[in-house]
Amino acid sequence: MKKLIALLFLLIGLTAAFLFFRPAVCPLLRPQPALRQDRQPVRKELPAASRPVDLSAYRDNFLNLLKLRKDSAALKEIERALFLDPDDATALWAKAEVLRRGYRFAESGKLLNLVLSKYPGHTSCLISLSYIRYHDSRFEEALSLLKQVLSQPDLSRENKGLSYMLIGSINAKKASLGGFFSKIAYGTRIRGYFEKAKRLAPDLSEAYLGLGTFYLLAPRIVGGDIDKAIGELETAVKLTPEFATVNARLAQAYKKKGDSGKYNFYFQRAKELDPDNEVLRELEASK
Repeated sequence: MKKLIALLFLLIGLTAAFLFFRPAVCPLLRPQPALRQDRQPVRKELPAASRPVDLSAYRDNFLNLLKLRKDSAALKEIERALFLDPDDATALWAKAEVLRRGYRFAESGKLLNLVLSKYPGHTSCLISLSYIRYHDSRFEEALSLLKQVLSQPDLSRENKGLSYMLIGSINAKKASLGGFFSKIAYGTRIRGYFEKAKRLAPDLSEAYLGLGTFYLLAPRIVGGDIDKAIGELETAVKLTPEFATVNARLAQAYKKKGDSGKYNFYFQRAKELDPDNEVLRELEASK
């Protein structure tokens, strides 16, 4: 009996000790938050819309593709750039240029004017818009835009070359509308513009296209020469194999030369590249 009473008092004592010391013990048993090793203030990430977007890689890609006349591939890169920055002036111009090449002049002009409203001296927009004015036979407006381009300081050789190529094309179209004597009057001047464009930008396909077209269509008395035409247009095709217009002009040159095999080859290539090409339609109408 005495042993039983002693055991009972021992149990009571242990229980009281556990309850008494629990507040001091339990906090040590709880998991503690990890201490920060560095005491630097936490930097908050900017919202996505506030972070600057680097579009340089996209720009390099689509500008190179445009130069090579790979317009479908260029448009994909342009759309990616515009998704990241819908107000990027270079991407907006590039999209307008693709539209212009696809003869969607109203849509192209709207985009070009949008960029020019914010950046009145945007060189590429002025050049593209001058082409649209030239296509619409608004020659003086086109020339005025090109004069504005050529007055810009630090203008790149390529943009100078494009400008002189267009001036040559404008004068060539004016000459063609004026008849034989007008072609004679404009002939030397036209060739000079194209030759200057080629000197300024020797890797510019449009310069060879312009000069080759001059040799192809000009009367012999002012410098027309079918062999020179083929030489210039062959160079243009090497620079930009996917440029439908140079393929169509080369087909036209070989037709004039009497080489039906090469005519058919370049005609079919142009048709595959751009079934609605204006030069191609001229050739089809003349069959």
